[in-house]
Amino acid sequence: MNLRILFFFICATFQPFWGSAQFRIPALGHSIYEGVFTGNGLLGTMTYLAGKNSMRVDIGRTDVYDHRANSEDKLFDQARMSLGHFEIEFESPIVQAKGDIYLKEAFAEANVSTGKGIMRIRTTTLSNDNVILLEVFKKDFNGNYHLTWKPDEAISPRMGFSYTQKPKNYPANPKGHFGEQGEIKYFDQPLLAGGGYVTAYYGKPGKEVDIYLITVGYSQRGTAYIKTAINYVQNFSKQKLTKGLASHRKWWTNYFKASTLELPDTVYQQFYDMQLYKLASATRSDKPAMDLQGPWTSPTPWPAYWLNLNMQLAYSPVFKANQLGIANSLIQMIDGNKDQLRQNVPEPYRYNSLAVGRSSGPTLWSPVLLAKDVSPEGASDGEKELGNLVWLLHSYYQYYRATMSQDVYDRLFPLLKEAINYHLHLLEKDQAGKYHIGVKTYSPEYPKGYAYDTNYDLSIFRWGLKTLIELDQERGAKDKLHAVWKNVLANLTDYPQDTDGFMIAKDLPYGESHRHYSHLVMIYPFYDINWDQEGNQALIERSIAHWQSKKQWLQGYSFTGAASMYAMMGRGDSALASLDVLLQKYIKANTLYAESGPVIETPLAAMASIQELCMQYWNGVLRVFPAIPHKWEDVSFANFLADGGNLVSAQRKNGKTTGIQIKSQYGGRIRLKADISAPEIKMQGKGTFDIAQDGMIDLNLDKGTIALIVAR
Repeated sequence: MNLRILFFFICATFQPFWGSAQFRIPALGHSIYEGVFTGNGLLGTMTYLAGKNSMRVDIGRTDVYDHRANSEDKLFDQARMSLGHFEIEFESPIVQAKGDIYLKEAFAEANVSTGKGIMRIRTTTLSNDNVILLEVFKKDFNGNYHLTWKPDEAISPRMGFSYTQKPKNYPANPKGHFGEQGEIKYFDQPLLAGGGYVTAYYGKPGKEVDIYLITVGYSQRGTAYIKTAINYVQNFSKQKLTKGLASHRKWWTNYFKASTLELPDTVYQQFYDMQLYKLASATRSDKPAMDLQGPWTSPTPWPAYWLNLNMQLAYSPVFKANQLGIANSLIQMIDGNKDQLRQNVPEPYRYNSLAVGRSSGPTLWSPVLLAKDVSPEGASDGEKELGNLVWLLHSYYQYYRATMSQDVYDRLFPLLKEAINYHLHLLEKDQAGKYHIGVKTYSPEYPKGYAYDTNYDLSIFRWGLKTLIELDQERGAKDKLHAVWKNVLANLTDYPQDTDGFMIAKDLPYGESHRHYSHLVMIYPFYDINWDQEGNQALIERSIAHWQSKKQWLQGYSFTGAASMYAMMGRGDSALASLDVLLQKYIKANTLYAESGPVIETPLAAMASIQELCMQYWNGVLRVFPAIPHKWEDVSFANFLADGGNLVSAQRKNGKTTGIQIKSQYGGRIRLKADISAPEIKMQGKGTFDIAQDGMIDLNLDKGTIALIVAR
């Protein structure tokens, strides 16, 4: 085939698809898990049933946190606050209510039938404006309705759960109050610590459509936020709304163009597309990082950021999805709170160390109280978790490897170095010359998991050391601690294990059901113990089987973790079976997830597991279609982002890989493993390749070169 024709054919094949997509909820329910939602990374809506004759539209803003002075009660004093909802009350009972989310156009509709006809309630949270557009379509509705704002009480949502330990002193925030300024109505909620938040809205009735414009103002100081919000709505003219809707549609069109995945299973296709929509609804490059709720609040004991798995999983799919703008919200959060990360470590180590505990507000204030020769009496389990920050920096590292930016490197390297310094301070060497973590640490969330040499911390520490060495070698291995890292890595104690596989920690076997896979993170996501190591394959199998055999406390992300581990083993059918359990048993009607309250990470982790069926990178090898389930015969993806900033597209037909396209954005080496026998390789641009006897393809591509690998 002529080279130019070949490239035209392949490039056409790999063009991303961004047609319309609609997610339907046949029967709206009475909770956020059965509602239809929108968001722009800061503001968001959720529409569902309120009562027999009423609907509700919840309004959320992701950065509205209380901000009382640091105390032992950060989940109360620095908690995420729930704003309230608009209630739409009808004259007669609701007969039927169904909902649709139009993913590519980014709006949601509730179709409500009553004895007076049918009303459509549409919500759009504009992408580039802090405005929510609520439209009430009443052409086929012959009755009346009444819309009112119903504010939530300004307290930590954790106060509503009987099993949480409440603070001894929790003075109430001041009472909020309603107000009007011209045609603008508002509800202002001052905060005890200063500032407050306000919901301001304006309604314009029409013959067939009533329009409401809504915004939320927030500040930690003064009262100017009230006037600012009122003026914002007041000045939002029809012309601005028209432009705002046009830029909204353009933003979402470009967003969905970044990458695509086409699956033969409609359930998984809709689920995957919904998570992509959810990511951009929950955060953006210039918006707050995702906490456990996104813009959609509900009574919850988790009104904060959780940093020992949840946040890491929430961001796990953004890299392959080629959505670095989403990832940037996390990067900015880490960069902006380095001083607080330093204050989180005990005072003797602050001169060169950083850490973060289990949970925090947006400032990442979350102390870790581990110190040599000091017993952390009275410390919570979360204050004894050592490795959380280093794991969080695993996402930062992926961001660097996706961008290959020297600026990102210059910020990442000192962060990771100082996070590892804290671990180095706590090391001890035994008589055999092996390094151990010299204090007890807590393995999340294992009962009585406070022990020496937890596999959680050893896995994270080992990844951090290996990564520091790799990063420093990029600049000539000049750091004065380079030899120290290599020595510690070479002599670090082995992962504790027994006949059942990996233990929780030294002298602590895995004996009770455990939803968190904290003792298995060396398998996934770090791949330090991996399927390429034939001597470890039986150990991997035993460890996963033993973990999954104790089912009592397994929860949603127990199944995403297992799916990703099976995918690493090349067992696509097992991975899909694990994801089936998740979708059938745990995922809610609108793909949200709950454990006592909303937690955003598990469906997003499932999105990452689905990606890993199609593409993986570990042990220096890019693997295309490494674990496709047998019943998924036709699969394709376009512009998945791989290590080194390489954009990868691939197609599989009738159970066989027919073509792979790799665009090198920055140049470099790629080792590729794929099931294409006798591959033909063509390049558009400069580069070289070699095909080994085992089928491994070694590519060296210049910046901008596109390599095509096709079956002859």
